[in-house]
Amino acid sequence: MLKDYVSRLNGLSIVGGEGKRLRPHTNHKPKALLPVGVEGAPMLEFTIQPWIKLGIKRYVFCIGYRGELIKQHFSNGDKFGVHIDYSVERSLLETGGAIKNAIENKKLSKDQPVVIFYSDDIVKFDAKDFVKSHLAGLEHGFKATIVATKKFRTHYGILEVEDVEDNIKKVVDFQEKPLIDKNVNTGIYCVEPDVLDLIDEFEPPFKFEIVILPELVKRGWLGVYEIPWDNWLPVNTDKEYSKVLGMNLTDFYSKV
Repeated sequence: MLKDYVSRLNGLSIVGGEGKRLRPHTNHKPKALLPVGVEGAPMLEFTIQPWIKLGIKRYVFCIGYRGELIKQHFSNGDKFGVHIDYSVERSLLETGGAIKNAIENKKLSKDQPVVIFYSDDIVKFDAKDFVKSHLAGLEHGFKATIVATKKFRTHYGILEVEDVEDNIKKVVDFQEKPLIDKNVNTGIYCVEPDVLDLIDEFEPPFKFEIVILPELVKRGWLGVYEIPWDNWLPVNTDKEYSKVLGMNLTDFYSKV
């Protein structure tokens, strides 16, 4: 069943954003092409690797800002042993709108399941185990599965306070940047055609995370696949980018 399901899976990466938080690095190239790791390879080459290893052969890249550079680098996907097509945004459509645009211009089929991922979240996980979890969720009525960390480390000091009297509060506990027992979205999803039908009902621009995910939760359609918090390396700030620049990402990804 797994092999047959993977043969039907498409991959879609949303890589059309301007990467404003990483300027000046993104002044002349899209975030997806920023070199990362000691390997110095474009970020998208790493984030697509778990899916290529899994066996997904068909991909759609939703491009916008400096998208022609992504097309030049990845071309039709031959050098990666896959087929890559491109859905072009003529204006800012946001993440949900980018998926709808891919459906409307017939780059993405609504009849097949799809894994959705971004270029700026470096996530270490077992793609095969993730898809197995998604398939198990289908038996419980789920239509989508999200990869999430089991916990997350906040960047802030957390206070616990209690009332002393009106307008007077006392700090009874303080922790600097603790691990919080909450699941955090890593930006990786596996969704069924029913979800693509739902996306197609909305008019761009709209965000997948703000419009679609809450609707999936409301309908009881969303399952979760948990990973350790330190298996997720978001790359949204200069500090986060500097961190991944000095890492051996080939080694990071290999230790699933």
